[in-house]
Amino acid sequence: MYQFFGILLLVSLIHGHEDNSITETIPPIVMTTTTEIPVTTIKSEPSLIPCSCGVFLSGQLKKGNKISPSGNPALLHEMSETYPCTSAGNKMCINKCLDMIVKHLPNSPNILCGSIERDIHKERAYLFIKNCKDEWVNTNLSAGREYCCKDGLPYKCPLLS
Repeated sequence: MYQFFGILLLVSLIHGHEDNSITETIPPIVMTTTTEIPVTTIKSEPSLIPCSCGVFLSGQLKKGNKISPSGNPALLHEMSETYPCTSAGNKMCINKCLDMIVKHLPNSPNILCGSIERDIHKERAYLFIKNCKDEWVNTNLSAGREYCCKDGLPYKCPLLS
């Protein structure tokens, strides 16, 4: 709160006396006005998360549950680009992830099996993204095939198990 001291008024009271002498009394009168200046609080925006691509295996997902997958992604690619926090922004992030994934799809069994620390049998790989928020969003996109890995190496999944 700021106080502004307003006008300092000097009021002269001139009194006439019977002896024709003039006496001046000058009492100071101070008028004070108080003005409240509104305080604006600037809320800091939380840091926006740039587009990130995460490939999770079906063993990390709970069927019929929309909760984020458990554990870390089998493959992770963090980008520097940020996109709008809208469904259109999410689509731009998904497209950027797909551009990156398509380049490596032919070698995906080797890449995937080499990046995880467990054996997998007939698991699918699903693409999740992060855009704006620090939470994984399911894109409902999958590689369309099953993966089998033993000791960090891919093998052909049996038709019947």
